Amino acid sequence: MSKNKTKILVLMALFIALSLVCRILSFQTPIAKISFGFVPNVLCSMMLGPWIGGITAALSDVVGMLVYSRGLPYFPGYTLSAALYGISYGLFLYGREKSYRNIILCIVLQTLVIELGLGTVWGYLYTVFFTNNAPLGLLTILGTRAVPALIMLPIQVVVTKYLAKLMEHTPFLERVS
Repeated sequence: MSKNKTKILVLMALFIALSLVCRILSFQTPIAKISFGFVPNVLCSMMLGPWIGGITAALSDVVGMLVYSRGLPYFPGYTLSAALYGISYGLFLYGREKSYRNIILCIVLQTLVIELGLGTVWGYLYTVFFTNNAPLGLLTILGTRAVPALIMLPIQVVVTKYLAKLMEHTPFLERVS
């Protein structure tokens, strides 16, 4: 195995481990859960590109489900969403200018398409297939997801911009090609 492939695999494992730690470090407010679980995805995708970022995010989701499942069943829709987050960060930020414009566009699209769009569908399907309760309506699920997503949006933008600036000034966090 070449040195570059080994470096990529080691970084992928590091980001998966970091993602598991970030799940523990989240905290709940009366309105929303504040989590920095997106940080490893951002760093991985900015350093390794969209496809490796997507694979790493998906693997992180699966490993996280195995470690923190609390007896809940696995649902692959959420893994697909995780992969799409990694891919989208890479498409907007890997090898491109890390301007506020690119960052905001990336995160707004993620919020609308992945979080509020697919996340709502996955929540509905999850309640249909894995609970004994009557399925919640799509608008009900969308409503419960909208407020936390809108609270996290500016936090994600600011933290992502900070990480981009940090990458510019830290040789270890350079782009791996």
